[in-house]
Amino acid sequence: MKKWIIFGIALFVVVIVSMSTYFYQTIRSPIVAEKAEISEFVIENTAVTNVDMVELYHGTESYFVIEGSNEQDENIIVWINKEDRESIIVRNAADGITKDQVRSFALSELDPKKIISIRLGYENDRTVYEITYIDEEDRYSYYYMTFSDGTFVKRYSLRKETT
Repeated sequence: MKKWIIFGIALFVVVIVSMSTYFYQTIRSPIVAEKAEISEFVIENTAVTNVDMVELYHGTESYFVIEGSNEQDENIIVWINKEDRESIIVRNAADGITKDQVRSFALSELDPKKIISIRLGYENDRTVYEITYIDEEDRYSYYYMTFSDGTFVKRYSLRKETT
């Protein structure tokens, strides 16, 4: 009897894990397909010949940010408006600051308790880095700086709930 209970519990766990995996893949499949489609679009419509990474940035507007390289093996970054694929911005990665430089800036100037992410985006007609971090007051904070030279764009923090 004890073996049947253990077998039943194990079977239940396997079914739950299998269903969760299936639902996760089903939910993610449109995102994966869209990233593959935008990679193909970038290769066909820009100098990028190899796509290394595709992210979707949600700001004032949604943009795909694609990092890749061209035939000369130069690192290229492409921003494409999700709704209007005619709006394509292509920059050589060497023409802007690096994520390491942004991280150094954040650690020295913003004094974060924890850096959550540093990602490329597009705000106010500018290519930007978005730094997401936990500030000294335990608030989620966002700092935006231009990709080209690190000029301040905007910053805001989410108010911490008090109980």
